[in-house]
Amino acid sequence: CVEIIAKEGQSLKELYLVSCKITDHALIAIGQYSTTIETVDAGWCKDITDQGATQIAQSSKSLRYLGLMRCDKVNEETVERLVVQYPHIVFSTVMQDCKRTLERAYQMGWSPNTSNSS
Repeated sequence: CVEIIAKEGQSLKELYLVSCKITDHALIAIGQYSTTIETVDAGWCKDITDQGATQIAQSSKSLRYLGLMRCDKVNEETVERLVVQYPHIVFSTVMQDCKRTLERAYQMGWSPNTSNSS
């Protein structure tokens, strides 16, 4: 089903598949056929693995955001590698979102209180 959408949706820019029963095959098809896709959110899709995340990042030239929140079969080490390899794509996982939030807080002048005062 997603492969048909990817093939036929010539001007598709966003695709939200949160909590859908999709596999890596769907992400691979999107990367292969959707030449204009910028946003794919596959959060909470339990059958997405490192292979699907890697393949869509490699094959999609237009992708700018890949939501992988609670895709528990996607290893955080794989995501870290993808972040370095594809800096134009925002990868959304719990760990990546926490890092971005802390980075923004530091840029705004926040610093952790490390004193032990009670």
